[in-house]
Amino acid sequence: MNVAISFGSILLAAFVFYFVIKWAVKAGINESYLFSGERRKQLELEELEETYKSIGVEVPDYIKEHYEKK
Repeated sequence: MNVAISFGSILLAAFVFYFVIKWAVKAGINESYLFSGERRKQLELEELEETYKSIGVEVPDYIKEHYEKK
């Protein structure tokens, strides 16, 4: 059984992989920019509040203000 791949097939596959990977990286970067805004601030503040609740202390106002200004 002779399984051979021609140079043209390899070249075509390389081009396809290049553009698929390029598209995936671009989509990932765009998604990270969208996530890095308001939603990121909200998640950080929620995690901070959970941490302070777990030790039984209220989050100080100056820390809340810092995270809201970010």
